[in-house]
Amino acid sequence: MVWGRLSIVCSLTLGILLSGCKQPSGIVDKPYGDSLIIVTYHAPGSINPLTTVSGISAALQEVIFDGLVKIDETLKAMPHLASSWHTSDNDLKWTFHLRKGVKFHDGVEFTAGDVKFTIEQFLQSDTGNFFAGGLRDIQSIHIRDRYTIDFILKRPSIFFLYSMKVSILPAHILKDKNPKDYDFGRRPLGTGPFKLADWGKEDIVLETNRDYFSGRPYLNRIVVKVYPNQETAWARLMQGKGDFLVPPVDPSGYSFLNQISFMQAYSTQGLYYTLIAFNNDSKLFYDKRVRVALNYAINKGHIIHNILKGNGRVAEGTIWPGSWFYNPAIRPYPYTPQKAQSLLKEAGWQDSDGDHILDKNGGRFTFTLIINEGDEINSRIAMYVQQQLWELGILMDVKTISAASADVLFQGKFDAVFIDILAHVYPDFNYNLWHSSQVNKGLNISRYRSDRVDELLDKGRISKDMDSARPIYYEFQQEMHDNPPGIFLYWADDLIALHKRFRGVKFTPVGMLAYINEWYVPEKEQKYKK
Repeated sequence: MVWGRLSIVCSLTLGILLSGCKQPSGIVDKPYGDSLIIVTYHAPGSINPLTTVSGISAALQEVIFDGLVKIDETLKAMPHLASSWHTSDNDLKWTFHLRKGVKFHDGVEFTAGDVKFTIEQFLQSDTGNFFAGGLRDIQSIHIRDRYTIDFILKRPSIFFLYSMKVSILPAHILKDKNPKDYDFGRRPLGTGPFKLADWGKEDIVLETNRDYFSGRPYLNRIVVKVYPNQETAWARLMQGKGDFLVPPVDPSGYSFLNQISFMQAYSTQGLYYTLIAFNNDSKLFYDKRVRVALNYAINKGHIIHNILKGNGRVAEGTIWPGSWFYNPAIRPYPYTPQKAQSLLKEAGWQDSDGDHILDKNGGRFTFTLIINEGDEINSRIAMYVQQQLWELGILMDVKTISAASADVLFQGKFDAVFIDILAHVYPDFNYNLWHSSQVNKGLNISRYRSDRVDELLDKGRISKDMDSARPIYYEFQQEMHDNPPGIFLYWADDLIALHKRFRGVKFTPVGMLAYINEWYVPEKEQKYKK
């Protein structure tokens, strides 16, 4: 959860230069060379899989580390550090067969011991408990041999495989240290396609991993240049001193990028949905009719068209529209202020004293919405929502707080919060967010409680296969729509700007740099020769 608000290889023989690799007739030549220059205004403090969950740090984590599986552009789990896997007849034991000969960046071979160590670290980490999903279903881990490992689960889980995407840590570096205390985040070491070469005050340099198990990446380097603010980073990009802007491009500047001759703008469906989450313990929002009314009260199409510049779609629930589990029959709440007013009146809210503010039993309908400081888009949307609710007779104040103050959300010390929530690649992640058991100890910060939602999420977790799970999550989506935890706003597209010289570019919802090892630059267009 983030609040506020991402190859073909030929054999090389002695005498064949790394800058050129001839491939069979009919296949596009993909030469080696050049660098990707990333510009950003969010300096990464650490690149540690145990603590990194978003931003430029997460993007760099993708290229330094690997998981046992890799999630492709269709959100399917594919073999990666694990070459294959199988389950027992009762689905309680998962056996993974690891690739042999894979090496960490320091030359030490990756083995089952690294997998066991990593999973144990995630299970002991607060971040791991929140974001690693099915890892919590593990009862025990057994190493059969150097390249084979068994996971014994507490219960069958058809979604366990997705949890094996977690980045594998080097046990030989960290086994006698606390990974959160040891400065591993500034000296990350994995098995990925690029490895850390230098971390200076203004630049972070990653070099190609020539021994990468799936083939040497085509690019020589990734260089991250950190600037003090968004304006400076944007200027450097426009001056041709950068190739790629991280985090994604602001919607207001996206159309402008298409007019720049050397830049290519990309758009992908984002995995985050934006929600105004209510504190459901509040007397204001306890009544379901009120929450439904406020979904009718907001013109979400206006937000997408005028603020996101058309780069998104209206949200109707918590499961990503590109997912196999998405229920296409559910439609977003249409903008119908008359319906909103009727439901509020039915729930006892009306302007009894003529001051324009709705009231009930002597209490006025006023509340405060928390937004993340420094986020211009969310600030503009909050102002628009504030205006629409005022027209309905509801007074909403807006308060900005820093990420460091986010503890108030987990403590329930808020009325409402503007938040972007990761839908994740498997629907069971909704358990962490919306099951009543996760109030106070999980990610259910809105204190949402529904017996029917609990029942469906419990059933989904014990499904025997994907086919039987699908109708359960269809019904879950309908229940969340009919009994919403807040105002579902939109799924924003991820907007990306990249220099046109790069080819073989592929972006996925689960990572901007997930396929960086396949990117290349034609030899005549290469800009950086070192």
